[in-house]
Amino acid sequence: MYHVISIGITAILLYLISYLFYKIGYYSLQLHRKFWNSVLAAAFLTTAMAGVFLALQVNYKWNIPFIKTVLKWHAEFGIGMAITGLFHFIWHLNYYGKLFSRTIGKPVIQELQKLTSAEIKTNLFIIGLVSSSIQFLLMREIMNVTGGYELITGSFLGSWLIGSAIGASLAGKSKLNDIRKINLVFSISPLISIFLILFLSRVFLSRGESPSFLVAIIYTFLVLIPFCLVSGFTFIKLITIAGSENNFVPGKSFSIETTGGIVAGIIIAILTAGLLNTYKLLLLIILLSIGYVLTTYYIGSPKKKISAKFFILILGTFVIFLNPDLLFRQILLPGIKVTGTKDTPYGNITKGKYKGEESLYYNQRLLAYNDDATEREEDIHYAMLQSESPEKVIMISGSPQSHIPEILKYPVSSIIYIERDPALVKYETSIADKFPGKVVLVNRDAYRYIRNSAESVDVIIMLIPPPSTLLLNRYYTSEFFSDVKRRLKPDGIFMCSPGPGDDYFNKESLNLYSSIYNSLAANFKNVKPVAGNKLYFIASDKAISLSFCRLVEQRHIKNIYVSADFLEDDLIIRKSDEVNALIDHGIKQNRSAFPVACLHAQSYQFSKNLGEKVPAIVLLFIVFALPVATIKRRNLLMYFSASALAGFEMIILLSLQLMIGNMYQLTGLIIAGLMAGLAVGSGINIRFVNTISLRNKVILLILFYIIFGLIYNYMIELKSGLLSVLVIMLSGFLPALFTGRIFRELTNEPDGMATSPLIYSADLAGSAFGFIFISGFAVPVLGIKVSVFLLAALIFGGILFGTIKNK
Repeated sequence: MYHVISIGITAILLYLISYLFYKIGYYSLQLHRKFWNSVLAAAFLTTAMAGVFLALQVNYKWNIPFIKTVLKWHAEFGIGMAITGLFHFIWHLNYYGKLFSRTIGKPVIQELQKLTSAEIKTNLFIIGLVSSSIQFLLMREIMNVTGGYELITGSFLGSWLIGSAIGASLAGKSKLNDIRKINLVFSISPLISIFLILFLSRVFLSRGESPSFLVAIIYTFLVLIPFCLVSGFTFIKLITIAGSENNFVPGKSFSIETTGGIVAGIIIAILTAGLLNTYKLLLLIILLSIGYVLTTYYIGSPKKKISAKFFILILGTFVIFLNPDLLFRQILLPGIKVTGTKDTPYGNITKGKYKGEESLYYNQRLLAYNDDATEREEDIHYAMLQSESPEKVIMISGSPQSHIPEILKYPVSSIIYIERDPALVKYETSIADKFPGKVVLVNRDAYRYIRNSAESVDVIIMLIPPPSTLLLNRYYTSEFFSDVKRRLKPDGIFMCSPGPGDDYFNKESLNLYSSIYNSLAANFKNVKPVAGNKLYFIASDKAISLSFCRLVEQRHIKNIYVSADFLEDDLIIRKSDEVNALIDHGIKQNRSAFPVACLHAQSYQFSKNLGEKVPAIVLLFIVFALPVATIKRRNLLMYFSASALAGFEMIILLSLQLMIGNMYQLTGLIIAGLMAGLAVGSGINIRFVNTISLRNKVILLILFYIIFGLIYNYMIELKSGLLSVLVIMLSGFLPALFTGRIFRELTNEPDGMATSPLIYSADLAGSAFGFIFISGFAVPVLGIKVSVFLLAALIFGGILFGTIKNK
């Protein structure tokens, strides 16, 4: 299938957005045309090369294994080339008219607008508050839409910074100095990103499915580029005004803007704790931002200002009570009729109906539905049949409405159901009321609950998704399996499902399953794979029987699917032996500090779209790594210091998942702590720090990362959740303080105002590279501990290749 209409409409839409920025004054017509001519050239070269391969295959019968992929890219880029070529043609329609015209337009250079010190401080604070709030909320939504694994997190943060760096670079060259217009465009631009979330989701993404990595990074970048470009542009223009009229050093301006980001992190952390839904909060922030711009720069009369504020208050009230998230979720999930939606600290829950049948979606993916006999019976009975008289059972995640009735087919006295998100349980049914005295609900992190609880049980059934993220990966580690075994009675049973039960297992999937199998085998005497609709691993110190049909008849269990009516024991045992023979016992065990299963899971996702693997890697290199070639040597220290700090931010966010079990709820606070360090370092004149030379500050930064790497394994073993959060926040504050200080000193030179856009761009581009490098390569391949040491190596590279004196 070729995306003729979707690619065409998307190209036209992006062109119109680009043209709008030119018309506003963000860049010149020449730059606008250069960009689209470059797109045309890239599309032409790709289409031409693909055409050569096709010709070789047709004319000379060359055996080209990737010919189908080449054919797809030939067609897709051909569509893009046709649309871009149309733009090129339209540009030159007035060519002949100009032959008879003698007038040549001259660019209008606007004078730099004057603002008071208080106005600049307020404006910088608002810019930081709004941009950081939008960042947190868009990251939450895009993570929900695209699947939420760490490489997407890195792509999001990297795309955000690259877009901001482009905006900062354009600001240094742009003639637009009308601060009113700049602020108004800034306040409206988030609406473009929201529109792109909805439009691109409908055009390119399949409902209920996680997109491929290539599609996800393109989707993320296209959604973020309008707002990020405007945000970076606005900040640099305000820095210029602050420095020229009020003698603000760039570091102080950066500190004020960062303070707004800190406040945003705290506010968003509170409001997203189940109080307001994502889109409602986005609209309220945009509305307040527009209100600030109108009442500050456009409305002069006090009476009109009061009227405008009252009108904005009425609009905000409508937004709160009308619940716009229902409309947005309906657009994102067009196949169902959305009847309810709620954002919790852990994700989004959406309830809907399809032809009268109710279904439940969690983070855009189907979680529970009626008539799910096959899935619910396999999830429960493969494990429960192994225990002769199960009394106490732990079920981790899953659908209580579907799974608990299956468990109650056995003579159990207690079922402990662990689900981190309490709102998810309430959305399904009141389990405690339906099964009084039998079911105990535990709204805690299952990892920490299993580790800290002392009660022994007969069966533990884990229905958590495969380890595609570090948050999920920790449930498939040797450490967690060791804690599970301590919770089980001597002949206890444990079962998990690391992936789908495919008929054919490729190398990537076998590496994933082997790492988890080996981790289980290191803790249990017997591990048996069962290939059903999912691939299940059953582990115990007792003998495991796969004769499920016989066991069902002996126990007089009445099932629909797990019975002799649909299954045959000999086939189950034969398939299990086949899978067992494929397990590679040489694959490393999966551990918390070395999450190899997460790496294999991401490789497995890549293997589903082999034709996209090379383009994805090339795109990542071009967008996030290649910009280092444009950085001047004197700014390389800023580039690599920012890379290290961004990589460290990813590591502490991932460590938050390992230690606490949730990324959404506390992300704002963790980032706020890091931004506080940046604000203090760049904006406050600390005498003690002033006595340390720039080079020695950098050396201290290197030593911090080395020490953190040495104590990392001890840190993640902390049992107190509050202490873990405090340690992570403090860990982010210290390196951010020194990195902010580096920014202050580099921009405090005599030519600091002239070089601020370049230094800020180097900061953002370096941060973008750090996010991708650490999340996409270092952590999955080398582990978290070694990745921390790599941060020190990055900063050493900054000392080696670029210092202040190196120009």
